[in-house]
Amino acid sequence: MKKCVWMLVTLLLIGAAAPAYATAITKEMANAYFNNCANQPAQGMSAETKQYMCACTAAKMQESLSMEDVQAMAQQNQAGRIATNKMIINVYAPCIEYPARDHYYTTCMTNPQTKNMSTNPQGMCACLGTQVASYLKQNAQKEFLRILARTPNITDPMAALTNDPAFTRFAQSKLTACVR
Repeated sequence: MKKCVWMLVTLLLIGAAAPAYATAITKEMANAYFNNCANQPAQGMSAETKQYMCACTAAKMQESLSMEDVQAMAQQNQAGRIATNKMIINVYAPCIEYPARDHYYTTCMTNPQTKNMSTNPQGMCACLGTQVASYLKQNAQKEFLRILARTPNITDPMAALTNDPAFTRFAQSKLTACVR
């Protein structure tokens, strides 16, 4: 049953939101998106990480979405949801390694138990951030397909990832491996 749901979600995300004659997102539109993104508050990531995230998502938008997808995302219907999920898989997931590195490093460093786990908390937390980011660089799309198959209406991809029980176990295993 789960395999069928995966296949359905994958098919919907790959083809259903793209019309036969899609209007490309131009370089100028992608640059406008980047400028808007770069001028927003960083929200849990460093300014440098935000620049990487904005550049990555701008490039992925131009590669993966059409103007019709962007317009559909504003709709509160099934077409809007399909376009939003397409954006999560094809734009956000390939770029999540950047904010994930900062998130897991910061979460580790601010956890009061961290000092008891290692004589080098900064090294341990940097290891965790790097390990999670490295994994996501290769597997984020697969992870989000899995999450969307279970919870198809997520609105905050990072929260969905960090609150996902399977991904939480994975991150915990990486933390354990990073304890020095």
